[in-house]
Amino acid sequence: MNRKYIQLMFLVAIFLLSGCKKNFPSDLDAFSLDMNFTQTEFKPILGQTTQFQDIFNAGESTLPLSFRISAVRTFEGKEAPELLKLFPVSIWKQPYTGTEKSLAEIQAKRDTVMRPLWEIAQHSGNLTMHGTSNSTVLKSYPDSGYYFDVEVSSNGGRRFFKNMLLTPLKEQPYAPFVERGILRPTITMNLLGDSTRTLVQPQIWFYKKGEGSSLSFKFLGPDLQPIKLSRFNNTNWDKLVHGFNKTFDKDSTSVRYDVAYPIPLVPTLATEWTSGGRASTSFTFTRIAFGGIREFSGVRFDFNIYEKGDWEIIFFFPDEAPLFDND
Repeated sequence: MNRKYIQLMFLVAIFLLSGCKKNFPSDLDAFSLDMNFTQTEFKPILGQTTQFQDIFNAGESTLPLSFRISAVRTFEGKEAPELLKLFPVSIWKQPYTGTEKSLAEIQAKRDTVMRPLWEIAQHSGNLTMHGTSNSTVLKSYPDSGYYFDVEVSSNGGRRFFKNMLLTPLKEQPYAPFVERGILRPTITMNLLGDSTRTLVQPQIWFYKKGEGSSLSFKFLGPDLQPIKLSRFNNTNWDKLVHGFNKTFDKDSTSVRYDVAYPIPLVPTLATEWTSGGRASTSFTFTRIAFGGIREFSGVRFDFNIYEKGDWEIIFFFPDEAPLFDND
């Protein structure tokens, strides 16, 4: 009798243990108390795609974590739905390489999707201000901007990082941008004036002529007299910019390219068209100097253009044109 009773109790215990096992919680992911954002104030320039990367320290947490922006509000504490509203933004669905041979090939690699203008990557915590952003939609400096919270979560826990600050800056359609003063080339090489034979340096102007998608270059001497581009006899016009359908004016005073914007398309990618995150253009020429020496001269300009349009970059020599003729 006792033996049967003991066997029965043993079977009941096994049954109960197997039933309870189903109710045991699964292993939870590690959720570190040491996690933190290394940057909590952000000042992106509107109209430019700006990424803030590697700004979250997960500590000893199990990855991946999930990130979400919440409680978006103005500096005064009012709701700010414009930061959560979806807008059309351009993304790359295939990598841009800088070797594309046509605008159609570039456009085939891009797509337009609906995203918030201020967006957090779901599993990295990287923050992005998309290039579609502008000061007609978002508050910009000198306004105090926005506060927002970030929720970080996993099945191991949940935490809110509060009162992070976003202060957008007004658009700059191109760079370098000089609000007051004179914009100069990145480099000039042996540019002599045709009258004084002293070094000269041009001013640079950006001019938006229309709403298309092109880029032109022009040189002007004193009294705004055009300088023929044929004078720049050592320039590789096919490698000047990543553009297509190169067209010279009949009088050779301007050259135009069909381009995709922004320029450069991917500033973080080094290509034959870029230098240090900017498009890099070089206009060079040679002449025979005294003693039969061949001199190389030219001007290089590194720049960005963020706003799509029919843009023209003008190099203006206010005092005297460069010396192109042989001695």
